[in-house]
Amino acid sequence: MSRNRTSALLLAAAAATATLMAAAPSEAAPGCQLVIESGADQWMMRYEPFDQDVAAQEFDVAVVNQGDGPCTAVSRVELRGEQFGLVNEADAQRMAYALVDERGGADVTPRAGQSARRIGVRPLNLAAGERGLMRFSFTAAPAETLSAGLYSQNAFINLETPDGRPLAEKPVTLSLQVPSAAVMGLKGEFRRNGGTPTIDLGELTQGVRQLRTTLYVLSTAGYSVSVASQNQGRLRQGTSEWYVPYGLVLGDRDMDLSRGGRVDVVSRRARLDDYPLTISVGSTTGKRAGDYSDILTFTVAAL
Repeated sequence: MSRNRTSALLLAAAAATATLMAAAPSEAAPGCQLVIESGADQWMMRYEPFDQDVAAQEFDVAVVNQGDGPCTAVSRVELRGEQFGLVNEADAQRMAYALVDERGGADVTPRAGQSARRIGVRPLNLAAGERGLMRFSFTAAPAETLSAGLYSQNAFINLETPDGRPLAEKPVTLSLQVPSAAVMGLKGEFRRNGGTPTIDLGELTQGVRQLRTTLYVLSTAGYSVSVASQNQGRLRQGTSEWYVPYGLVLGDRDMDLSRGGRVDVVSRRARLDDYPLTISVGSTTGKRAGDYSDILTFTVAAL
């Protein structure tokens, strides 16, 4: 998904399901035969890095006792040798997450490869032929800006007796989808006039002037920045027909303000880029005294 974001600057002079059976040995739990009857094979969350601090979602797992005796089960999660953390194929760094069995009130996050056994948690009790529902919350709170893409980990939801004997198992893929997105802003010297960032150029003289203002872009992948001038690259005195031409350099890129300029950045990783603003003012000879201004509109779009 691509989202466009704009900012104005004033220059002034002066779901699939699965059935998985794992019958417990009769000596482990006499008469108990738990089957995980349904539940998504992939637990997928979407994370908007510039709109959310935390991604969280709940997922249900339906369980049935097909045996002729009662079942008492608690949940655990295992990774089967995989290192803990969601990972993107283009990024070796793993992202921590949390899993909680909401019914039992137990943290079942497999931080050490499997979740710890906890005493005193509320078990799932099913009589013969009875069905039950287990609810798990999946949460991730990235500490830094992520690159766009899918972050995932394969895990196994295990149901076992309170003393650790196996009853049933379900494999799931834990996933976090990060879309392509970008935001921008200004830093340095400027003031706000009616919500619009305004740069005062002082006395208008011909020549190149590096402003003490920088446009920054924060993105999860590639992006484009475009700029449009209300007066097509001219500072205008009020509503008159008196103009002073000028040019804009964004970082090291010359922007064509007469038609609109654009910068494209191709990347598969998250980025934080700074673009110092520089202007070149044309001849002011013979121009009427007064205040001259133009409005620049910057737009950032994820690629």
